Amino acid sequence: MNSGNHHTLYIILNYALNDNIFELISSIQQFCFSFISLSLQYDFQLYLIYNNTYILLFPSKLKDPTYFITSNYSEISKSISDTLENFFNNVSQAEEKLSNDFKSSIYPINIIFKKILLELNQKNKSKNAIGNGNFFLSANETNGIKDRILIINDSENDFENINQKYIFLLKKEKIKIDILSLNKNNNNNISKSICLFTNGFFDNVTNEKSNVGQILIQEYIPLKTKEIFRKNKINIKDSINYNKSISDESLVCGKCHKSLNNNNSINNNFQNYNNNNSTSNTRLIYLEQEKNTFCKFCLEKLKKQ
Repeated sequence: MNSGNHHTLYIILNYALNDNIFELISSIQQFCFSFISLSLQYDFQLYLIYNNTYILLFPSKLKDPTYFITSNYSEISKSISDTLENFFNNVSQAEEKLSNDFKSSIYPINIIFKKILLELNQKNKSKNAIGNGNFFLSANETNGIKDRILIINDSENDFENINQKYIFLLKKEKIKIDILSLNKNNNNNISKSICLFTNGFFDNVTNEKSNVGQILIQEYIPLKTKEIFRKNKINIKDSINYNKSISDESLVCGKCHKSLNNNNSINNNFQNYNNNNSTSNTRLIYLEQEKNTFCKFCLEKLKKQ
């Protein structure tokens, strides 16, 4: 994979023994596999922070990056598991050798941010060096580097000691920082500020939505298929087609509340609305920006408003 023609998703898990580490890693892996499969031109780096110690779980070996090219998810999973096991076997021994004063002065997320900034600088340098010769490779790269940072915080502690200079520099590079908070005791004041400053998303796990993998996949996968309504002169702006899975109970018009009472398949009677899709043979249409489903009769009324 050409380094000047791909983007990186950086996932940082700040772990504090409040959740099952193996279940968390499994959920994160599933999200990463879905992300790089659907997003294209992306790879990911997975960091683990634990008790002022951090490690790059993946890619941690020289051969690891080759798995992206072949989409070898089983080997990616095995590499993460091996690195995780070695980390927890060695971390207690390493902590015993460090003085308490030295440990308290380490703030791993600042180190990781610095590493990310150095990698961004290297990408910019490579892109400038290639110049016009990279035209065909970067024909679709109109917005420059699209690297992204996702922090998953298992701790009730927020990021009080984070280096604001690094946040500013990441913002300058147009890097969004998304944060998912897993600990219900965390007030997340700083986390919310970081997301707001960098135009990232903030979310937290609640009793109503506790499946970490599902939250990550539903909220953070950036699919690019857009639905444009200009030809139909509808007053709803562009939206994103998430290709959502729905149940039979969801096949109800959000305006008139009539249900789809027949035995036809969902795929034949439900679709996301765009320019190329006629509504003549479609019973229900999902409008992403409205977050709702409409029958074709209510949709026509909506278009005339």
